Amino acid sequence: MTRAFVVVNPAAGGGRTGRMWRRLRDELARLGLSFETGETTSRGHATELARRAAAAGWPLVVAVGGDGTLNEVINGVTDARGASLATTGAILTGRGRDACRNFGLASDPHVAASRLVAGTDTRFDLGVAEWPDGTRRYFVSIAGAGFDAVVARRAASRGGRGTLPYLRAVVESLWSHRATAAALEVDGAPAPGLLTAAMVANGAYCGGGMRIAPAADPTDGALDLVSVGDLGRGQLLRWLPSVYRGSHLANPRVTARRARRVTIGARLATHLDGEPAAEGPVAFSVCPGALLLRR
Repeated sequence: MTRAFVVVNPAAGGGRTGRMWRRLRDELARLGLSFETGETTSRGHATELARRAAAAGWPLVVAVGGDGTLNEVINGVTDARGASLATTGAILTGRGRDACRNFGLASDPHVAASRLVAGTDTRFDLGVAEWPDGTRRYFVSIAGAGFDAVVARRAASRGGRGTLPYLRAVVESLWSHRATAAALEVDGAPAPGLLTAAMVANGAYCGGGMRIAPAADPTDGALDLVSVGDLGRGQLLRWLPSVYRGSHLANPRVTARRARRVTIGARLATHLDGEPAAEGPVAFSVCPGALLLRR
C-alpha cells in the first residue's frame, strides 16, 4: 500500500511533533509513500480529517502525534457498527506512546515511518464508550472513570512530555479525592461498593508506562476491568509506584476481571486513552477485531 492520508497534530508532545514533521515528511516521500497531509488545529479535528479521508477512499489513514491523536483518527475511520473504513497507521511522537507498548508499534518515529510502507496489517479489538444521550466513541488502549479520569483531565490541560506531567497531576488530584458509590455493573451483574476508579483496559499499559492491566490482551475479544475501591489519599499515594511494576493487583481493594461490558451509573469524570470525555453515566464494551492497524 503506497497511498495514505496523514493527519498531523503539530502540538503533540509539547510541540515536538511539529518540529519533527518536516524531516518525517521528506522521509516518507523517499520511502515511496504517496500521501496528502492535514494538520489539526483543535481537539476533535483529527477525527474530522480522518473521517473525510476514509470517505474519500484513502486506504491508509495515518496519525502523527500522541495517543490522543491516534484515538481521534480511529474514531474517524471506524463507523457506527464498529467496522474499519480504512487501515490506520501511526507515527507516535507524543508524551506517553502507550499504543506502542500495547500493539507492537514502533516507538522510533523513523522505524514507524518505514513500516507504513513495508509493514503488515493486523486486527485488534477496539473499546467503545456509550452515553445515555446516544454519544458513542471508541478507545484504543484504555478508558476510565473516577480518579484516573480526573488525573487525565488535569494532565491534558498542562501539556508537557514524559511521565512527569502525569505524576504531578496525580499528586494535585489527591487533594479533592473522594471515593464514590458508582453503581458499577459488570456483564449485567451489580458490583456494589465505593469506587475510587474504574479502568477498562484493552491493553496492559496507560499513563506513559503504567502497567495497569498486566493480563490485558487486545486480541482476546474482552476488556480487563481494574477497579479500585475505597482508598484514602495516603493509600493512593503509596499505591501509585506499584502500578508501574504491575504489582498493584496484590492490594485487597484492587480487583481485576475480564468483561465484555462495564456500566458505571454515577456522574463521574471519564477519559478515553487519556483524553477527557463526557461525565458518566457511561457503558464500556468491546468490538472484537474492529481495529485494523498497520505495524
